[in-house]
Amino acid sequence: MANEDLIYRITRAVYDRLGSAVDDTTVEQLVTDIYKQVASVTNNRTPAVDRGAGQMSSADGSSDRMVISVFGLDHPGIVAGVSQILAEASCSIIDINQTVVQGKFAMVIIADTSRARETTAELKDRLRLAGQNLGVNIYAQREDLFNAMHRI
Repeated sequence: MANEDLIYRITRAVYDRLGSAVDDTTVEQLVTDIYKQVASVTNNRTPAVDRGAGQMSSADGSSDRMVISVFGLDHPGIVAGVSQILAEASCSIIDINQTVVQGKFAMVIIADTSRARETTAELKDRLRLAGQNLGVNIYAQREDLFNAMHRI
């Protein structure tokens, strides 16, 4: 079974059990924990960590990449603020797309977190806090979980 399919099945089971009112962070943490345990048994290896050895990846998503979405009212400094956090964490921007529509700012970044100096959770917290300081909403999620959760 492909990694993405397994992640999708686990995500679907978590949502079925906990309901749609559960927050995405809780689901992401549960799916990650369950996947690590399943992968360690099926691959006869130690559980994968957020980054580094034993990474989860497939053609449709990687645990070493993060999808970052930014939304809010347009003003100078948004791109700089988000990219500065990624640079400080030693993350590379793989792809970036941003637009402004009638004063509304939207941006999606795909970042390589394989060399990140902090965990996925720490990076997500830093981005969320930066969003508050910049007056925008920032949502960040591992690419493999993002892809699996959006298949639901």
